Amino acid sequence: MDYGADFVARMDRFGRFVFPLIESNEDAADIWGGTVAPLYPVAQANPDAFVTNVAKAVMPAGGWAVYGGSHLIAELLGFDHRSPVADDLMGESLEFLRSRGAPNLHLTGYEHTFWVTHRGRTERWLTGRPRPTAAEAPIPELRSGEVRLLAHLHPAVDSNLVFVRRGGDGYAAEIDARSGDDDPGRSRHEWKIAPAIDDLYWEIGTTFQIPTFWYATELEPFLPLPRPRLD
Repeated sequence: MDYGADFVARMDRFGRFVFPLIESNEDAADIWGGTVAPLYPVAQANPDAFVTNVAKAVMPAGGWAVYGGSHLIAELLGFDHRSPVADDLMGESLEFLRSRGAPNLHLTGYEHTFWVTHRGRTERWLTGRPRPTAAEAPIPELRSGEVRLLAHLHPAVDSNLVFVRRGGDGYAAEIDARSGDDDPGRSRHEWKIAPAIDDLYWEIGTTFQIPTFWYATELEPFLPLPRPRLD
């Protein structure tokens, strides 16, 4: 069945829209109403044929079209829908993400389960650089009570911020964020603690895995992976 001459382009667009690391300016209503919803009755009427036709269309194109096609199947048939063709498409989708350096913390739950089941028990998702030594990554000491801005997570003006401070018997990281979706005020709460400052930086770096929108230069050696290629 032909889902339209622009189906591959629409799957590419859909893939970029649903991937969490891409800041999309797309209209969600347009994406769902123009691309996803019209295919729901088709998918429900004959799931196997639908999956086969999606795979035939996007697999030769690869890239974001494969990622979008895999997520389209999950949206219309459920994330637990499995078949040999759906599994092949999922495998190609995940391999595409790996090839672009996308960290595994941005996989969905069902993608993570699929990866662990098929390859993750014997193979790393990505291999990052090891923890730096104190000589390789010196950190300016924090004075008692000093608070330092360490990271700005996203380009939005109301993005979460990460601060580090020294206090008590060790060091702490705090998240500064909006109080709520309907509350423009901000609040700050303790996020991580560690007895040594380099332990805290490594804990923060391995949590983010990749560089945030902005980060202090001293944090860079503690980020094990480079920014993924999302073009």
